Amino acid sequence: MMKKNCLATMALLSAAVLAGCSGNGKNGNGAARVMVSPAGQSTVGVTLTQQYTAQVSGVDNHAVTWSLTGTACSGSGNPCGTISATGLYTAPATPPSPPTVNITATSVANDGEFDTAQAKIVPITVIVSPGVDQFPVVVGVTQQFTATAVPDAAPQTFTWSLSQNGSSCSPGCGTIDGSGLYTAPGVVTSSAVTVTATSPAPTTPPTTGSVNINVVASRLAGSSTYAFRMSGFDGSGNFVGLAGNFITNANGTAITSGVEDELSSTQAAHRAITGGALVTDVNDHATLTLTTAAGTRTFKVALSQNGDGQMIEFDSHSRGSGVFALSSSAKFNNAALKSGSTFVFGMTGSDTAASQKRAGYVGSFKPDGTGNINSGSLDINRNGTASSSTNVSGTYNITANGSGTLSLTTDVGTFNFGIYVVNGTNNVNNPLTLYMVSTDDPQSASAEVGTLVFQDPGIAGSNADLNAATVIDLTGVSGTNTLVSLTNAGGDGAGHFNGTYDANNAGTIVAAKQITNYAYACATGGRCTVDLLGDPAANPVVPPVHFVEYLTTANRGFLLDQSSAAVLTGTMTPQKGIGVFAGTELAGAFAAATVDSGTSGVTQVEANLVMESPGNDVLNVAGVQDATDGGQHSAQGLAGTFTLLAPGTGTMTLTAPAAAKYVLYAVDLSNGAGGTVQHFYLLNVDAANPDASIVFAER
Repeated sequence: MMKKNCLATMALLSAAVLAGCSGNGKNGNGAARVMVSPAGQSTVGVTLTQQYTAQVSGVDNHAVTWSLTGTACSGSGNPCGTISATGLYTAPATPPSPPTVNITATSVANDGEFDTAQAKIVPITVIVSPGVDQFPVVVGVTQQFTATAVPDAAPQTFTWSLSQNGSSCSPGCGTIDGSGLYTAPGVVTSSAVTVTATSPAPTTPPTTGSVNINVVASRLAGSSTYAFRMSGFDGSGNFVGLAGNFITNANGTAITSGVEDELSSTQAAHRAITGGALVTDVNDHATLTLTTAAGTRTFKVALSQNGDGQMIEFDSHSRGSGVFALSSSAKFNNAALKSGSTFVFGMTGSDTAASQKRAGYVGSFKPDGTGNINSGSLDINRNGTASSSTNVSGTYNITANGSGTLSLTTDVGTFNFGIYVVNGTNNVNNPLTLYMVSTDDPQSASAEVGTLVFQDPGIAGSNADLNAATVIDLTGVSGTNTLVSLTNAGGDGAGHFNGTYDANNAGTIVAAKQITNYAYACATGGRCTVDLLGDPAANPVVPPVHFVEYLTTANRGFLLDQSSAAVLTGTMTPQKGIGVFAGTELAGAFAAATVDSGTSGVTQVEANLVMESPGNDVLNVAGVQDATDGGQHSAQGLAGTFTLLAPGTGTMTLTAPAAAKYVLYAVDLSNGAGGTVQHFYLLNVDAANPDASIVFAER
């Protein structure tokens, strides 16, 4: 594992050498030299230690003396810490001001020869996950809390405690064990419970991290609307899809009503949801049921920190995966699609019921805020046949219950959709999002499920829109199996794309393949063409795949392969924090599930992943998963290990419930360096799995 302090050392190494921190390099006997390691600047937490070594050349006596200097080093009480005769530095209990200490090794043979490194002294901080204030925990169930100490060298073990209004409250407010496993009481509490993790580092006062929780009746908000979408395959391998919304009762324990649009191989049906529930067994895992006139569908759900869910279907209807999220009722009207704005969408599904071949749509349109669509563009790939239109018009209608309809008329046909408002605003930092599903007859038209997102009006419409590191997930087909890939690459703002990718092509593994100087071009409206995958250096050459991308904001958007029958679809997401990722920043609990299955042979997985970093470079995977692979498997225990390196890529190796290997691509850090990874992707890289998938994980 690469530590953040090591990264700082690497970054400053050349500067330290050029600055010439050593002495004049000469004495009466020749050119003695002293070199301190680690060179440059290291980050050291208060009370922690850092071992320094010195290499002496040019003289027979290799001994050195160690000393500390700095602007704030004078005075009693060792304000800059101490250093032993062997170079073991111990930081002080509080950071000096300024916080930089010079660590100097001086040659015993010639005291004119020395070298100096620097230690930046920082406080130890403890980050508790889940870290959402007023985090809800359901009565009578358990919630796993984890803690991470920063910097990474700090002890990663903690003492856990509970309090209410500043006073110890256990067991009345629940109990918590030494691993951070909280058990809620059997009744809703009257005030917030504070969960605290205390570091064993000898600081005064003790170093702690905490989060306030509320004991609630349900993880679903009461008297609220949730939107959902799901796609997958029935028992005959035919594409199926769902999108809809449901409404909860006053305390969120039951589902009272809702509507959905359902796609099968035979029909597109609009149905009323008449009941259901979210039954929680542990706080971040539940079973969701939705009842219509066609029967009851059951889903296994992993819940994220904000209460949204990732899910897989867990019944005899079909096998698929999807999401649900709390809706914003303020947007249940036509004006939500603001006049003058642009909305971008990406959808995946199948060609007609007769062919059942893969198909994908991406596009954009401009609404007028009253139900009309004035302009837009559309790109389609149906089993390798690409088409497009820049002549788009249409209508839409969003009703008071958050459901609606959308019709797009183009040069290549008219397409009808059901739409469901999720949440967000006409703002780049929280863009309005809707779920979409085709409502055309699947016997004669494509069946698609996807997402519609507000586009940042600041999109330049030029190559400058791709100018930073990104993570790209792609799913398609390779014959009767899947082709899946993750890419870590970025544009230079001038039409060149560089990075690496991993792929599983029907069991053929491509590992860390470099892409260099690939072309991209962005035009007015945020429509880009991007080259990805391939291997121009191979013999014979494997050409890149040509994609069209519709941007929702800079370095983010929906992608569609325009050059092959693989019909690769996916998303581009900005990678934030590149160069500072470390294993401990991944510690904590995540909700995870399969993304957009390419074939009916994909094993659908929903999991509560627990990424553990107990110290000493140990990085473990725990948690439970539900899976469907033709059969149904509940609450399978997870065990394994993971790695995460500075560029944000790593590995996950599972030993239970079965051996499996993944590459891991981290997406972002909260609060920049020193924060925690919030989202990541997994790609199965087992050659024995020709129907691999991508899994998305979020806190």
